[in-house]
Amino acid sequence: MKTINTKRMLAVALLAIAGTAIAAGQSSAATLTVCPSGCAFNQIAPALAAANNGDTIAIAAGTYDGGFTIDKSLKLVGAGAGSTFISGGGPVVTIGEAVAASEPTVSITGVTITGGVTHSAFVGNGFIAVGGGISVPPAANFSPGATVTITNSVITGNQVAPTTAVDSGLPCPPDITITCINGDLPFAQAAGGGINTFGATTLINTTVSNNQVGGPVASDADGAGIDSLEGGLTLKGSRVTGNQAIASAPNGRFAETGGVDVLSGTLTMDGSSVSGNSASISTAMPNDIQDGIAANAGGVHIRGNDSCASPDACAIGKIHDSTIIGNSVTASNSIGDAVAFCGGTCDDGQLALADSLVSNNHVTASVPAGSTACACADSAGVGSGGIESIIDTHVTGNTVTTSAPSGSAFGAAGGGSAGNGLSVTISDSVFSGNALTATTTTGTAHVQGAGFSNFGALLTIRDTTFGSNSGTASGPGSSALGGGIWNGSDGTLTLLGSAITHNALTASTAEGGGLFTANPATIKNTVIADNIPDQCVGC
Repeated sequence: MKTINTKRMLAVALLAIAGTAIAAGQSSAATLTVCPSGCAFNQIAPALAAANNGDTIAIAAGTYDGGFTIDKSLKLVGAGAGSTFISGGGPVVTIGEAVAASEPTVSITGVTITGGVTHSAFVGNGFIAVGGGISVPPAANFSPGATVTITNSVITGNQVAPTTAVDSGLPCPPDITITCINGDLPFAQAAGGGINTFGATTLINTTVSNNQVGGPVASDADGAGIDSLEGGLTLKGSRVTGNQAIASAPNGRFAETGGVDVLSGTLTMDGSSVSGNSASISTAMPNDIQDGIAANAGGVHIRGNDSCASPDACAIGKIHDSTIIGNSVTASNSIGDAVAFCGGTCDDGQLALADSLVSNNHVTASVPAGSTACACADSAGVGSGGIESIIDTHVTGNTVTTSAPSGSAFGAAGGGSAGNGLSVTISDSVFSGNALTATTTTGTAHVQGAGFSNFGALLTIRDTTFGSNSGTASGPGSSALGGGIWNGSDGTLTLLGSAITHNALTASTAEGGGLFTANPATIKNTVIADNIPDQCVGC
């Protein structure tokens, strides 16, 4: 008698049923067309209303109204970024519903998203404004929102600016000149000029350019290009360029991140560029402001608590085969300290930077004549308070410039910096042509670490060259330390198989043209030569 394998028969039957279901699902997916005339729809919003999950909305060349929400899992396919334009609204495109139980999976291809002006957030207030071009709000319980993939597209020319300020809870000092709220400093935030996202977001061959965050009432301007709050961000073959985070008087206190701001999750950046972005503050704030004021992170900011003691305390950055070029951070303050740092990258979490170029980024701080405050700036190339590894990367031509005619001009870490007692490793890399300049007339001027400054990290350097970096301090009693590397009293330095050559310091007092270390350093198979005015102090 022939034996029948019932388990196999059941499996075959189930597969057949599944196949039928899949085929039915595929056949039910539709393509809805949008064009200026002669199609089923002449705007995108009505097509979205008619669409079902799994559908494709094909958009012909033309300019279409923004200001709509995608709350279904579907594809939005344009005729190309140079042909299909989605314009206006605030945000131009919202993907997902705020605090919804479930969020869609959406792909956008071949469009330009532009002209968004956003004055509020998904919660509807006017003191927090997010997402000029694209906004991806959080799901329920502020869990990650929609999953979004954007390909062959452009997000450009969008703005975010809050309309009102609220009580920050930080007391106004007695010498403040602005209007306080209930005796406290005003708070108003602008974030995500191009994209503000709480969901897993991937950009492939896409440009995010010339977006802006700030406005006349903003105290905080964050993430002018992209602001990623959770879910993770991936950039492949993409460009983030020319975006601006601007904090200004009367309320401006923080301008943080011109290019890409990652607050949690993982940034994966491969074959991409972050260039020409800026974070700037121009304000009038006294020095007794709680939490201070600052401009930082012209290019990329990996956020964290500078200790990474728990897994959720720090974002993670993985940057490979990419360029971070020509970004800038600028601070000026008419009555108090002007503080600026991190021109190219800023790592307060965990960053792995490999096979990349960090070049021609600039950090500038200034206070006016008559002010005795500090123009304090550092870390033009790569700045780290977190955990960091730098491998096979060139850090070149970055500059820190400070000016305080009557006060204190301080500049440090032209190429990069590390600190906070955490592990930082640099291998097979080059730090060259980075420069520090500090200028005063009647005050003080000091520079340190033209190539690299270690403010307190466990720093290990292998097979790396520090060459042709320079530091210049001008003014009475000016001083300069560490043309190649400056290692502070809290820093641990190990140098293996490296070279520190042709670095130069210029000041009334200059020491350690190659290396200045306040702590005994471990130095093996390393060349320290041809530096000005000397080779090494503290070795």
